[in-house]
Amino acid sequence: VRSSDGRIAKPLATFLDIDGAMTMTVVQPIVLGAQSYALVAVQRVNNAFLEGLAGGTGEAFAFYDPRARRVAHTVAGGALPSRSLAALDEALRVSNPAVDVAIRDAEAGLGRSKLIVGSDNYQVRAHRFRLEADTLDTHYAYLAAVVSRRVSDEAKSTTTNLITMWSVIAVLSLAGLGGWVARRVSDPLVALTGGARRIRDGDFSTKISVSGGNEISDLADSFNQMTDSLRDRSESLTKKVLELATLYEMSRALGSTLEMETLLESVLDSALRIFSVDSGYVTLRDCETGDLAIRAWRGGAETVRDDDALRSSMSEWVIREGRPLIFNPPRDAREARIDEVTGASAALCVPLISAEGTLGAITVGSHDQTFRFTSDDVRLLSTIANHVTIAVGNIELFSSLQDAYLSTVRSLAAAVDAKDPYTRGHSERVATFAVQIAEEMELSHEQRIALEMAAYLHDIGKIGVREEILLKPGSLTDAEMGEMRHHPLIGANILKPVGFPWPITPVVRHHHEAWDGSGYPAGLKGEEIPLLARILTVADAYEAMIADRPYRKGRTIEDAIEELERCSAQQFDERIVAFFVRRLGECTDVVPDTAIATEDVHPDEVQAIFVALADGMLTSFRRLGGPRLASNVEHELNEYFATHMIPFAITQGGMSITSEDRSCTVDHMQVTLKRMDEAMGHTSGASLVDHFYADAAAGLSERMRLLALSLGFLRD
Repeated sequence: VRSSDGRIAKPLATFLDIDGAMTMTVVQPIVLGAQSYALVAVQRVNNAFLEGLAGGTGEAFAFYDPRARRVAHTVAGGALPSRSLAALDEALRVSNPAVDVAIRDAEAGLGRSKLIVGSDNYQVRAHRFRLEADTLDTHYAYLAAVVSRRVSDEAKSTTTNLITMWSVIAVLSLAGLGGWVARRVSDPLVALTGGARRIRDGDFSTKISVSGGNEISDLADSFNQMTDSLRDRSESLTKKVLELATLYEMSRALGSTLEMETLLESVLDSALRIFSVDSGYVTLRDCETGDLAIRAWRGGAETVRDDDALRSSMSEWVIREGRPLIFNPPRDAREARIDEVTGASAALCVPLISAEGTLGAITVGSHDQTFRFTSDDVRLLSTIANHVTIAVGNIELFSSLQDAYLSTVRSLAAAVDAKDPYTRGHSERVATFAVQIAEEMELSHEQRIALEMAAYLHDIGKIGVREEILLKPGSLTDAEMGEMRHHPLIGANILKPVGFPWPITPVVRHHHEAWDGSGYPAGLKGEEIPLLARILTVADAYEAMIADRPYRKGRTIEDAIEELERCSAQQFDERIVAFFVRRLGECTDVVPDTAIATEDVHPDEVQAIFVALADGMLTSFRRLGGPRLASNVEHELNEYFATHMIPFAITQGGMSITSEDRSCTVDHMQVTLKRMDEAMGHTSGASLVDHFYADAAAGLSERMRLLALSLGFLRD
């Protein structure tokens, strides 16, 4: 394009055919002063030029001029196979629809199309650019680039693989980092969870150790503090529960027994269990003598329980002062013995205080040198002592009530004996045999007492039977026997209004029933008969057989046993007979040996038996007749002793020997006892003298009682 003065006005770029070769020619006008020049750059468009443009990427370029259609083309080799290169070159040398589509679309911008040559896929991209010729018209040429999709696919695959690889590496790295972080966080949490489960199961010794100074370690420290607090609270609550449970058990034991020894041993065992110690004892003071005695004891075998040890024990001081005493040895003490009775190193003793004063004391101790009692222990043991005091008071009250009942029952039995002198002492002997059977059968204490009471009263109904029937020396007629058979019902009717704490009335009512149902009054059979009534039947029949009567001589023990066994399963329960026979065999094994030994008894022992028996009779008589009547009898006896030169005297209600050499014979003693029998008999009645003898004999030991019988001091 030239200006009006003929100069080139602007740069020009076009394709020119120079010497039969296609060139890209660019003309640039240059003005130097007054001169005007044109800079012409010519580049031959051939394969080398196009390959330089392709840069060895495997692309193909072609220039298209609408006027000349195909201007030039080239195919860069790159990584394409030679077969693919030849096919692509051939496709570009002729008119190709795919290239035409791309050129057409290039008029509006970037043209794209797909080219398929054989089995190879290509993408065609066409760009339009303006060409200015030396004329005023302007036309456009097109540059078409052909790119193998294999290259792009490989690039895409490579890129995808790289992305995938790095993604996997990133994921694995993140997973490893996450696992490390998770373990740093989860391991303490797992440990805390496990510790919480163990605490739930009751293991309060659980500890969690977490290193570091983060929040989780602070949580672990708080967790450990919580477990320490829970352990302390659990131990405290466990101890309280144990105390309450033991106190409950002890309360049940206190209300379930009326035997002093059983009660105190149970309480002592409970106290040792509460305090977790290994030794202890309970002492009680005798109300009459004031003597202190150990009633229950637990301790080592090397300790002693004599009077000296008891006098130097803690309980003696506690009972005297009436207040608790606690002693814990110094920390550096070795082999210290605080209490002589148990040999304990640490001991606690509290008094048993009632309204009447201090009854005794309970002491617990430990041989462990590190054990220490506290003020809470004093409070707890004092609570136990209060329960014991109440229980002891109840037992003593019940014993007093029981003694009162027994005394009343014996009086009623004496009334029956007074009406029938032929059976004097029958009820008491039946009671003795019945209790022996109960002991052999190992019946409870309550059953034994009920049986003893019923045995004393089993014939009380004879009060309602005419004396001519009771005192008749011969056999009874059927009518008389029928009247005699009414006495069990009469006795039950007499006892019915009496509020005995034991089931006595059924035993009295049915003590004449027979095992085979032939008895009276109800004709009960077998197990229908109350157990205690069956025992009383055997004891009553045995005593009746061996006792002397005015009209017959009593049977021997062997004959009586033979009769009991013969009538077993008919009149008597054969099991009870077996128990009684076994008990009688044990008793007969002892009595003969003791009786033989009486000839060799030392005189001092004989005198001791006589004095004890005489004092017992005097005491029983004074208790019943009162001081004035007892004084009259004592005065009468002393006059008799002085008149007949008997070396005895009664002073202040007790028998004493007046001879200096203490020489007195068994004859003197027998005469004295007989005279006492007569004096008390004409004053109070002969029937009561038996009870004075019984009271006196009850205070003797078994050996002394057997010797008294052998020496003729007791009525047989």
